[in-house]
Amino acid sequence: MKKTTKIVAAVTLALMAGGASAAWVDGNTLGSPSSVSFQISDSVNQNTFVLDLAVGHAGLNYASFQNGTQGANGILTWDLSSLGGATFTPFSADTASFKWSVAGSYQVDGDAGTNVDRSGSLAPFTDTANWGVQTTVHNTSTLTQANYTIIQQAADPSAGKVATWINGLNAPDSANGAAVASIAPISGTSYYDTNYSDLGTLGGGQNFTGAASADFWGVTNPTLDAGNNVFTKLGTFSLSSGNVLTFTSASVAAVPLPGVVWLFLSGLVGLLGLNRRRTALLA
Repeated sequence: MKKTTKIVAAVTLALMAGGASAAWVDGNTLGSPSSVSFQISDSVNQNTFVLDLAVGHAGLNYASFQNGTQGANGILTWDLSSLGGATFTPFSADTASFKWSVAGSYQVDGDAGTNVDRSGSLAPFTDTANWGVQTTVHNTSTLTQANYTIIQQAADPSAGKVATWINGLNAPDSANGAAVASIAPISGTSYYDTNYSDLGTLGGGQNFTGAASADFWGVTNPTLDAGNNVFTKLGTFSLSSGNVLTFTSASVAAVPLPGVVWLFLSGLVGLLGLNRRRTALLA
């Protein structure tokens, strides 16, 4: 029994470490919006940790965030130590040195823009914001209001920054398709820094350091017009000092106070007013 357990554990670790078949989707496959990737560059040892956010949340992809269908009540969590296991262990003590980001992209279909007008095979979305780039940014000033070709330059699988990164995770010298992986540095520089730069002319500033919160934005151009790029805040990612990543959707409304609380507050205000009147009469 113990021997069987060891074999299963070894196979599981091998798959997690990079022996799995190509799991990362670049957003250029018909009807398949891309994987959304979370990545860390550890400045202490220059290793890179990558996580497909569908791990632990089956089916999660670009469309989930764009359409607000992610998670119960719009809140998702990933315990990196638990999901990463031995793969994440070398990173677990270095949270303060992490440089991290989240990104995804979905390429516009060049054939009559069918995933833009939602009339063709690329129509998995329920709104017009159905292609483009998703990225963590510090503020919208880092995003460039320009024509749709700027977004294509970031989403294009052959040359775009985001899709090229996602495609690169399927390569033998990186994650090799594993949805959870640790990638060794290249000539002393992290794989993250070597292959994942800012989003070029679309805008930069998507890198965050250590335990921090990062706004997550969608950038699209629903009509393929010049100068009509649309920026939509999709939510916020937070990385805790305990290595737990949390996403809170922008659609999550503030929790209203229960009626009994309002009743208590109104009664308290009434009592204060009564005391004031009594004090005035005595005076």
